Amino acid sequence: MIDLPIAPLHWHRPLLLRPIACLAALVWRWHDDRVGQRPVLGRLTAHAALVLMLLFLITLGSLSLDSLSAVVKVADRALLAGLAQNVDAAPSTTIVTGSSYYSVASQARIARQVQAHTAIPDRPRLEVITYTVQAGDTAEKVAAAYGLQPTTLLWSNPEMEKAPDLLNLGQVLTILPVDGVYHTVVTSDTPESLAETYKVDVSAIVECPFNTIPVGGALVEGAQIIVPGGTKPYQAREVTTYAGPVPETAQSSGIFAWPASGVLTQGYWYGHRAIDIGGFVGAAIHASDGGYVSFVGWTDIGYGYLIVVDHQNGYRTFYAHLSDIYVYEGQSVSMNEVIGAMGSTGNSTGPHLHFEVRYDGYPTNPLIYLR
Repeated sequence: MIDLPIAPLHWHRPLLLRPIACLAALVWRWHDDRVGQRPVLGRLTAHAALVLMLLFLITLGSLSLDSLSAVVKVADRALLAGLAQNVDAAPSTTIVTGSSYYSVASQARIARQVQAHTAIPDRPRLEVITYTVQAGDTAEKVAAAYGLQPTTLLWSNPEMEKAPDLLNLGQVLTILPVDGVYHTVVTSDTPESLAETYKVDVSAIVECPFNTIPVGGALVEGAQIIVPGGTKPYQAREVTTYAGPVPETAQSSGIFAWPASGVLTQGYWYGHRAIDIGGFVGAAIHASDGGYVSFVGWTDIGYGYLIVVDHQNGYRTFYAHLSDIYVYEGQSVSMNEVIGAMGSTGNSTGPHLHFEVRYDGYPTNPLIYLR
């Protein structure tokens, strides 16, 4: 009998160590890169769910192309949702290295764009329409509601030109589709003459899609023509001025003070070359600067009771819609002297002071001068 040598007990150690080492390395890699493995897990999970769903449908025998397409879409949405969840769960900052490239890629944020079809575009008006004045309306407010300039409202409604700051309840206003002038044709009118009057090119009138102009350019008397971009020359309302001797005591400082206390209810614009200060009937009205009274009394051009003070330096100030007057023509006044009382006379919708500052006869914005 031959005795075989017995192998030592440690002969199997290399066989055991290799699998253990491989398993440890695999676990270590998985643990180190677990964040980067999330998209892989998400994809595997989604596809596994898809396979299970397909098997279930095949088992029932009701699988069709339509249902298959629907399943794929559902799976794709599930996949995207899983990826988005992983992305949102990842930290927002990561240092990019060679081994963490996929981790950084998986943490990129998904930008969701605005749905363009949810924005409602402004629809242009394609014709002349009308609007009925409601309580609280002003020329500026109505014009802004239709995307127009107040001057367009003024130049489309001749009755407003006489009293730009006065609107009556129930009054019907013409609303143009574009900014410009609404002109009523008379016998002598031609496209060329209208273009010269309203400071536009002839093509602006002839090519305007809202105008119906016969071949040859002859205008029909009484027709309404829109002049896009046209402007009308401003004509200031004038009153008879005092022609007597100027008092020697009349002096001005060249500085203007607020003529009344109250609320600024209307500002300065083309059709309203002044400011309106709202208050109550009887509130004191003060001379904005020293000078002499060049006009006092009632007017038929919308001012109601009016006082005009000449400051002898090219400036005159107008105080309109008064309920009472405390001065006379030719009287010398000083800055802040009480000259009248607030009212609502003439073309007025409520108690306020209509205050103008004119230089060489031209109305300027009073807010430039008031302290």
